[in-house]
Amino acid sequence: MFAQSVVNGTVQSSTDNLPLIGATVVEKGTNNGTSTDIDGKFSLEVSESASLIVSYLGYKSKEVNVIGEDMMILLDDDATTLDEVVVVGYGTQKKSDLVSAVTKTDLSKAVATPTSDVTEMLRGRISGLQVEVGGGTLRPGGSSEILFRGRGSIEGNISGIYVVDGVVRTGGIEDINPDDIESVEFLKDASAQAIYGSRAVNGVVLITTKRGRTDKISVSYHGYLSSKSIERNFNVYSGEEFAQLKREATRANDADDAYPSDEDIFSETELESIANKEYVDWEEELLRKGFVNSQSIGISGGTDFTKVYASLNYFKEDGIIPTSSYRRNNLRLNVDQKITDRISTTFDLNLLNDFAERASNVNVITFSPLGRAYDDNGELVQFPSGEELTGTNPLWNLRESDHDDKGNDFVITVIPKWDITDHLQYQFKGSMTRRNSERGQYLSSLHSSGDSDFGIARIENQLRENYLIENILTYDNQINLNHKFNVTLVQAVDENKYSSTFTEGRGFTNESLGYDGITNAIGSVSVNRNKTQFRTSSYMGRARYNLLNKYMFAATMRADGASVNAAGFKWTYNPAAAFAWKIHNEAFLENVEAIDELKLRVSYGSLANALSRPYASLFTADGQNYVFDGQSASGYSPSSALPNVNLKHETITTFNVGLDFSIVKRFLQGSIEYYDSRTTDLLLRRGVPSTSGYTFTYFNAGEVQNTGIELGLKANVINTPDFRWSISTNWSNNKNKILDLYDDAEGNPITEDDTYRYYVGQPIGVIRTYQFDGIWQEGDDFENAPQANPESTDPQENLRPGDIRISDVNGVDEDGNVTNTPDGKITQEDRVFINPNPKWFGSLSSNLSYKGFDLLVDFYAVQGATKVNPFLSVFNNGGTLQGKANGVKVPYYTPENPSTTYPRPNFDSAPKYLGALAVKDASYVRLRTVKLGYTLPAAVNEKLNTEMINLYVTATNLFTQTEYLGYSPEVNIRDTFSSADSGYPDSKVWTFGLKIQL
Repeated sequence: MFAQSVVNGTVQSSTDNLPLIGATVVEKGTNNGTSTDIDGKFSLEVSESASLIVSYLGYKSKEVNVIGEDMMILLDDDATTLDEVVVVGYGTQKKSDLVSAVTKTDLSKAVATPTSDVTEMLRGRISGLQVEVGGGTLRPGGSSEILFRGRGSIEGNISGIYVVDGVVRTGGIEDINPDDIESVEFLKDASAQAIYGSRAVNGVVLITTKRGRTDKISVSYHGYLSSKSIERNFNVYSGEEFAQLKREATRANDADDAYPSDEDIFSETELESIANKEYVDWEEELLRKGFVNSQSIGISGGTDFTKVYASLNYFKEDGIIPTSSYRRNNLRLNVDQKITDRISTTFDLNLLNDFAERASNVNVITFSPLGRAYDDNGELVQFPSGEELTGTNPLWNLRESDHDDKGNDFVITVIPKWDITDHLQYQFKGSMTRRNSERGQYLSSLHSSGDSDFGIARIENQLRENYLIENILTYDNQINLNHKFNVTLVQAVDENKYSSTFTEGRGFTNESLGYDGITNAIGSVSVNRNKTQFRTSSYMGRARYNLLNKYMFAATMRADGASVNAAGFKWTYNPAAAFAWKIHNEAFLENVEAIDELKLRVSYGSLANALSRPYASLFTADGQNYVFDGQSASGYSPSSALPNVNLKHETITTFNVGLDFSIVKRFLQGSIEYYDSRTTDLLLRRGVPSTSGYTFTYFNAGEVQNTGIELGLKANVINTPDFRWSISTNWSNNKNKILDLYDDAEGNPITEDDTYRYYVGQPIGVIRTYQFDGIWQEGDDFENAPQANPESTDPQENLRPGDIRISDVNGVDEDGNVTNTPDGKITQEDRVFINPNPKWFGSLSSNLSYKGFDLLVDFYAVQGATKVNPFLSVFNNGGTLQGKANGVKVPYYTPENPSTTYPRPNFDSAPKYLGALAVKDASYVRLRTVKLGYTLPAAVNEKLNTEMINLYVTATNLFTQTEYLGYSPEVNIRDTFSSADSGYPDSKVWTFGLKIQL
C-alpha cells in the first residue's frame, strides 16, 4: 500500500494569467490523470512524493513536484513555431518575420522515403512544387527535376536551382547524403528569389547541412536495407492469348473472315511452344528483386573555438532490371573555426565517388512468349521464336553488352567572416566544384545491335567545373524595440565550364577488353568534342525593415551580367519588393485569444529568366567531313540554328499574396498563397527558308501566364506528453496559358504554330489530336461516316466494324473560319486540345506517436493529368495490336466479341487514329509511405550508454489507384527498341532501418 493524497491546483498562462481550459494533468509514470475545468482548476489523487506532467496545446509542457494540496502552475507559451529560424539566402530570419514566400520542409517526413535522390524526397512536401520523373529517373542512381508553379517558358529554362550551404549548384545534387541535411527551404515568390537573380526565377531549393556543436562528441549511425519489387497494374498477353491475338490479326486480312492455318502464321518453334503449352514469362525471366544497402555514420562535436561535423556514407542499390545498379561513397567535413572574438571561418568539403550500371535495352513487355529462352542444355537461345523471326533473346543482349557510368565529384567552400562591429559583418565566400565522369558502352558482335559492325564501343568523358567568389556585407540593427533594420550587399562572380569528348569505334577482332579496347577498332572511328563556358558577374542589394513588429518591408535588386547573353543585352536586372502585416499584433485583435498568428504578405517582382543555350546569338559551325577529288577532307557547315544577334532573356513578372495563420494555440496552422506570373519576351523557335542553310532560329516574342492557389495546413489534433497526433496536407493547382505569340509579315497576329506546337489560349505542351469516339460496330452508317468522306483530309477507305471512330466536331466556312459545328468530314480543324497538366496535386499525411512508438502514413495524389500512353499506340511498345509484338492486354474487338473500347487487330497495319485512343487519364492516388518506428526508453539507453536507439520499418509505394495502364502513371518505361535511357519501372519498397545516437 502506498500513501495517497489529493492535490488541487490551477493551470494558467504565464503571459496573461488566464486559466487554461482542458489542460492535461498526469501523474508522472502512470496513467492517472485529469483535465482542468472552465476555471483552469483540477483535482487529482496522487501517490506520496509524486510529480505532475502538465501540458496544453500551444504551451510548453512542464513537470512539477507536488508541494501542498493547492498549487498554481504557470505554463509558458511555446513560440517555437513562430520563432523558428528559417534560411532565406544570405542569412536567416525568424519564421514570424518572413516577408516573402518561404517554405520550410518537414525533414522528418522527407527522409522517410529511402532514396539516393534528394529531389525525390521533396515530392509532396512543398505546395506548388512538382517533381518531374523523366527518362531514367527511377533507375538506380537516377535523378529527377523540379518544376515550380508550372512552365514559365517554352524553349527557355524551366528548372529551379539548388543552393547548398550558400553555394549555387550546377548539374544537380547527387552528391548530397540525406543524413547530412539539417534543413530544406524553398523560395517561392519573386521577392525571395530575387537575391539569386536570373537563375532563380523557376524556384530555389535551399539545403543546409549539419554542423558541429559545442558540446560532447556525438556519434550517430543510420543504416537501412531495402527490398524492391515491381509495381504494375496491367497484364501482358499469356502464351495462349498472344497466339490468339496473332490469329485474329492475320484473320482480319481475310476477305471471308476465316482463320488461316497455324502453319501459315507461326514458326516451327512457335508451333512447338503452342503444342506443348510451354511459354516464356519474360517478366519472370528478366526482372528480379532489387536491393538497397545504405550505411551512414556522422560525428559532431567541438569547443567554443572549433566545431566539426564529419560523415561517411555508403549507398549501394541493385535494380530490379539486371545490369542496373548504383554505388555511391560520400565524405563530408564541415568545420567552424573561431580565430578571434570578431574573426571566424568555415570550411566545407564534400567528396563523392559513384559508379552506375545502366540497364541495357530490356524487352519485358513486347517480346513474344512463344518459344524458348534456354535450350535443353540450359544455354541461352539467341532467337527464342525461331531464327526466321530474328527477334533476339533479351537475356542474350544483356549478356552481350555493358553500359557503365563512373564519376568523381568534390566541392570545397571557404567562408571567412569578420564582425567589423556589433552590427556590421563582412563575409568572403569562395567555392570550387569539379565533377569528372566517364560513360562506357560496349555492344559485342553477338549483340543484335553490334553484329553487323563486329562490335561497337563508345566512351564519353565529361568534365564540369564551377568557381564562385562572393563578397557579402551585412548590417543588422534594432532601435528602441520598434525598429529593425537589415541590409545585405553582395558582389559575386562565377564561371561554369563544361566539356565532353565522345568516341565511338566499330569492328573488333578481340572483344575481351570491351569498351576499354576502343583503340583497337578496325572499322570506323569517330570523335566528337563539345565545350561550353559561361561567366556571370553580379551585384545584389537587399533591405528589410520591421516597424513596431507589425509592418515589415523588403526590397531587393540584383543585376546579373552574363556572357551567354547577346551583345547589347549582357546585363539583366531583377527588382522585387514585399510587404507583410502582422494583423494579430494590432489592438483590435489583442483580446482575440483564438488567433495566435495572422499575417498578410504581398510581393511583386520582375526577374529575368537566364538563357540556357550558350552561343545562340553567335554564328557557329559544325564539323562536316566531305570528299573532294577522291580524297577525304575536313570542313565545317553552319549549325541548324540561324543566330539572332538581338536575342535577349525572358522576363517573368510575379504578383504573390499570402496569408499565414495559426489559431487556437497552434491547434491549426498553415498558409495560403495566390500568384499570377507572366512571362514576356518568350524564347521561341520558328522555321527559316532552307535556302538560308539553316533550319530554324530563336527569337523573343509572346507571353505566357501561370496562375494558381497553394494551401498548406497542419492540425495538432492531440498533443500530450505520451500521445501526439498531427495531420498535415498541402494542395496546389496551376493554370498555364499562352496569351500571345507573334505577328506575321503583314502585322496579323499568329495564334497557332503547328510545327512547334504553340497555340494561343492553350497551355504549353498541350495535346492536339482527334477525339476518340468509340469503335465502329456492325450496322453503323459507314457510307456517311465523316472519316470516310472523300473530302476529308485523309479519308479512310474500306471503313468497317472494329475500326476506331473519331468525332466530327468542327467545320470551316467559306472564309476559312472554324464554325464549331460538324461538317460531315474530318479535317485538321477537328483536332481537339487536351490539357496534359494536372488540375491539382497534393499530399495528406498523418503523424502519430505514443510513448516510444511513431507512425507516419503519407498519401500523394495527382488529379486531372492526361498522357498519351505509348503502350496503347506505339509499335515499339506493343501498342498497335498487330500480333507482331506482345503488349499490354486489352479487350480488343473481334466479330464474336465486339469491343467498344479497343479496335480490331490487323497484322498488316496499325489501326488508324490509334493516337486518339491512347490519350488517357493519368490521375492517381498513391499510398506513398507508411513508416512505423520504435525508440527505446530512456532507461534502456542509460544502461547501454546511448542517447537514442530507433528501429523502424518503412513501406513505400504500397498502393497506387489509377486507371492509367503502365508501370507508373508518372513515367513511361523505355521505348523497347531504343538504347536511350528513356524510362525505368517503378517499385514497391520495404525498408528496415536502425538509428543510433551515442
